[in-house]
Amino acid sequence: MKIKKENKRGQVTLFVILAIIIVAVLIILFYPRLKDLIGPSTPSLQLQGCVEKKLNEAVFLVSQRGGSVEPVNGYMYKGEKVEYLCYTNQYYQTCVMQQPLLKQHIEREILDYIREDVKGCVSNLRSTLEKRGYSVSGEKDEISLSIEPGGINIEVSGFTARNDELGVSYDNFKITKATKLYNLLMLTTSILNWEARYGDSETTTYMLYYPNVKVEKLKQSDGSKIYILTNTQTQDKFTFATRSLSWPPGYGFGQIYTPKE
Repeated sequence: MKIKKENKRGQVTLFVILAIIIVAVLIILFYPRLKDLIGPSTPSLQLQGCVEKKLNEAVFLVSQRGGSVEPVNGYMYKGEKVEYLCYTNQYYQTCVMQQPLLKQHIEREILDYIREDVKGCVSNLRSTLEKRGYSVSGEKDEISLSIEPGGINIEVSGFTARNDELGVSYDNFKITKATKLYNLLMLTTSILNWEARYGDSETTTYMLYYPNVKVEKLKQSDGSKIYILTNTQTQDKFTFATRSLSWPPGYGFGQIYTPKE
C-alpha cells in the first residue's frame, strides 16, 4: 500500500512537471502573438507610453504660463513669464481679451509642442507592428488633440495596421491624459469676462459655487494680477495674468474722488 501511494505521488509530480514544461513552451512560441492581444501591448498604449512624458511636459508648461509654451506678453512671477489673458497698458481702463478662444489656443500650443515626438513614436510603432507580422499601409500621419471635461484626448490616424492571422486591424490610435484642465479653463474664461467688463472679479463667489477649486488672486505693484486656479482633489493648476482698471502709483479711488468740504 505504501509503495502504491508513493508511485501515485510520483506520477502526479511527473504530470505537474510535464504540464509546466508544456505551458512554458507554449508561452515561448506564442508570446509575440499574445502581446498583440493583451492590454499593455496594444498599439494605442504603446504609443501613449512613448508620448506620455512630452505630453505631461506640455501640459505643465501651458498650465504654469497662462496657456502659452512661450508667452509673448506676460508678467514675470517667481521666475516664470505668465501670459496676460486680458490686458491694457492704460490706467483707468478695463482690459481687452488677448485669447478670445482660449481652449482652442491651448490645444494648438500643446499639439505643436508634442507633434514631432508623436511622429517619431508613430514611426517606431509602424516598425514594431511590421516586425510582429502586421501589414501596414498608408503614409500620412493625421494628429488631432482636444481638451475635454474628462481630460486630453489625442487621436492618430492616416495609416492602417492589419494582421489577418490574428484577425486584428487598427486604423485609429488614441492617447489620453486624465486632467481637470478643461474645468479650470471654463472658470478662467468666466473670470476674464469679469475683468474685461468690470475690471475685477470676486474669487470667493467662485469658490462657493465650485468647492473643489481654490481661486487665488495676487495683486502686483503695477496693477497686474496673478490668478492661480487649483483643483484641490487632483492638484491640477492653471495660472494666468491680467491687467485691468489699474491706478497710477500713489493714486487710488479715494484720493481721486475725495469730496470737498
